[in-house]
Amino acid sequence: MRFAPAAAVGLGLFLALSASTAFAQEAAVPFDMTGERGPTADQKPSEGNSGTATPTTTQVEQKPVVKPPARRYIVSAPSLMLEGEVASRSFPIYLTKDEAAGADALNLGYSNAVVVAPEASRLTVVINDVPVGEMPVQSAEGTKEVRLNLPAGLLRPGINRVTFNATHRHRTDCTIRSTYDLWTAVDPARTFLTLPDAPTSRLQTMDDIPAIGVGPAGQTKFIMVLPEMGQPAATNALMRLSQGLAMMAKMPNQTFDVVDTMPATLGAGELAVVLGTAGDLAPILPRLPATAASSAVATFVDAPAGNGKVLAVSGPDWPSIESAVEGIVSPIDRPLGVMREALSVRQRNAAEMPLVSGETTLTLAALGVRTGEFSGRRFRTGFDIGIPSDFYADAYGEATLLLDAAYAPDVLPGSHFDVYVNGNLASTVPFNSRNGGIFRHLPIRVTMRHLRPGPNRIDIEAILLTEADAVCAPGASALQEPRFALFDSSELRVPNFARIGQMPSLAALSGTAFPYNGQTDPAALYLDRLDSDTLSTGATFLGRLAVSGGRALQVRPESSALAIGDRNAILIGTLSQLPPLVLSQTHIAAESASTWGAPVAGDNQRAGTQEAIDEWQSRVRGGAWRSQVAAFQTWLQETFDISFSSLRLLPGEEQEVVPDDSAQFLIAQGDSPDHTATWTVLSAPTGASLKAGMAAVAQDARWQQLDGYATLDDKASDSLDTRQVSRARFVPTQPWSFSNMRLIAANWLSSNILSYALAFCGLSLLLGMATWGLLRRFGRQS
Repeated sequence: MRFAPAAAVGLGLFLALSASTAFAQEAAVPFDMTGERGPTADQKPSEGNSGTATPTTTQVEQKPVVKPPARRYIVSAPSLMLEGEVASRSFPIYLTKDEAAGADALNLGYSNAVVVAPEASRLTVVINDVPVGEMPVQSAEGTKEVRLNLPAGLLRPGINRVTFNATHRHRTDCTIRSTYDLWTAVDPARTFLTLPDAPTSRLQTMDDIPAIGVGPAGQTKFIMVLPEMGQPAATNALMRLSQGLAMMAKMPNQTFDVVDTMPATLGAGELAVVLGTAGDLAPILPRLPATAASSAVATFVDAPAGNGKVLAVSGPDWPSIESAVEGIVSPIDRPLGVMREALSVRQRNAAEMPLVSGETTLTLAALGVRTGEFSGRRFRTGFDIGIPSDFYADAYGEATLLLDAAYAPDVLPGSHFDVYVNGNLASTVPFNSRNGGIFRHLPIRVTMRHLRPGPNRIDIEAILLTEADAVCAPGASALQEPRFALFDSSELRVPNFARIGQMPSLAALSGTAFPYNGQTDPAALYLDRLDSDTLSTGATFLGRLAVSGGRALQVRPESSALAIGDRNAILIGTLSQLPPLVLSQTHIAAESASTWGAPVAGDNQRAGTQEAIDEWQSRVRGGAWRSQVAAFQTWLQETFDISFSSLRLLPGEEQEVVPDDSAQFLIAQGDSPDHTATWTVLSAPTGASLKAGMAAVAQDARWQQLDGYATLDDKASDSLDTRQVSRARFVPTQPWSFSNMRLIAANWLSSNILSYALAFCGLSLLLGMATWGLLRRFGRQS
């Protein structure tokens, strides 16, 4: 039997040789034997005499091309993190009539922290206040995708609200610190509505423009096709139309890209807008209506490549095009003098954001906060309010939060409420009772120093300590017994505050487009060149201002910066092309025009090294006394809430801004030469940096960081470098009244303590001298 393996190998070789020979003979057959072998899967028997062997032609069935389902992305942000033990975030999504009827499912992609306990943590999706899905949070190893079927009739044409609610519990830890490690990340690229039956051409009328939506990264882009880009006549129509489109869409992260050719394809969250005369648009838009040659036209037409629809705005000449643009913008524009009651609903949340312009009382129910019970350790909820551009109560003002809440008997003293304003701690109130309690309008004073013009976020946090959490027995973190309840009958009371504008103020510019949003005369707009980068920057910036201000701004393009005079102006261009007068008025160092972005030579590197050595020597020698001064300043701030900036008799001059090599974009603001108007400068070392920097700053997270008289965007940082104002110019915005002047004086004296002290001493001295004089004249001599 020991020859069996050899025999097996020989048999295998013989079978392989036989198979190869048979295959070769079959390949060498000189004619088709289909008639004898019968039809194959891809062949049909020949009609007529089946016994006759006739050659046949193989026919392959053409399968219909199935288009992938259309997607409407939901998250209008680059990322979405639901952090803490309870978290909620809502997003509005605008749907056309066909989209609302065709959407049948929601795809959700999410991941979570490893320490999240899936058995006690839940993720819920709610659409228009109807829960459509609830699942355990169990995707710690990667992004998990879940398909949620939607009931018929749930979605409606127009605005719909999609809410993500997360409840987290820790696997093993019961401390307050452990709650900061809990999170669920919703992937914007994998979270969308599926529209299997949606038509390829979704947008049909101007009312459908909000349905442009967002892309997989939460971005919205308008591609403005302008064949006559270099003509000055096109600039005014372009800027006006950009503001109108931005106000229609009202998306938080929208940009404009001005090009001279039609894009090959359009992605999700993108809309192509073609602007030009009929003669210039005919070669690139064959289906342009014939009436464009004789009258103004603004309509959706089929794209040349069959990629949906594009918005065409055309006419025989530019005056007629401007009238077409005005027909788009006028119906949505807010007339001058009409005050707003709420800010844009799509900036941060799907709920209304009331504009608080004076003494106001608002319930949490009106602010979008609902009554809820909580069984964890750190409860957090919040709401948004709007503040007008002329808010001036950052040094003395206090709002009051009247809290209706309850806590269980096992909650220990040391627990407390914290109130945050724009991420800054504004107030803390401890729990004093050991046996639980119910608060009815518990007053919590909230300082108003952290409020800023535009949207403001106020968060309420409850830190709950218990003996059970100190022991942290197995399963204790998953207990569902409520410890705390917050009632929506709680109120926020805001007192009257001073109303006067301050310039420069990039916070007011980003919050409400002040001072350009309230002027009757057009603001001057200077563009150093009419190319794609500069026009894109101007369109994105004005579109952002229109959404912040709630109305389209009137601008007048100027060919020369020196011709602006003493008018409100916006100047856009590379720093080397701006006149020295503009740089000096906006506190930008003149030498930056030639050094910003320029390559560094070897001699300059050696000089910079020597300057760095000298600076470090000075820093080391002066380190001892500087550390003492810094320690004293910290003690003064912590003990008496007094900063060195308030201990001044007269405000100092603004320091000149010298952008370093890491900065790619700059926004600066200053006065006109006669100090009666405001100039705003947008600049960068190159045109490409100008466009990229404006696109980055236009994102909602960075736009809300604009502050001071100058802000620089760093390529390597997510935060902006802001330069605070030292000397502000007051701009009256309200009719004169003694009450408002008293509040203005109170805030100014609170900001300038040394001036207040000197005024108090002077008045006391005058009072003493007057008393001495009266007693000497009318009093007793002995």
